[in-house]
Amino acid sequence: MKADLFGPRPAVARVTRMHAVDAGHAPGLMPGWRTSMGGHFRCRRCGHDDGWSFDMTVSEIRRGLPCPTCNARKEGP
Repeated sequence: MKADLFGPRPAVARVTRMHAVDAGHAPGLMPGWRTSMGGHFRCRRCGHDDGWSFDMTVSEIRRGLPCPTCNARKEGP
């Protein structure tokens, strides 16, 4: 049995993410963009629609974006 010198670790709240409902390319690259890939994101929990976000990699689109509405509820009083 291992004894923990600092006590139990506090649990980290999970981040609710919006998932891509559509993905595609922008018509062209804007100055400062790395890629023209983007996605249209919507939260499955609260229905928040973020619209289109560009300059993302494929893995960022698959991972999703944090939902501002659901995550604000977790942090608030």
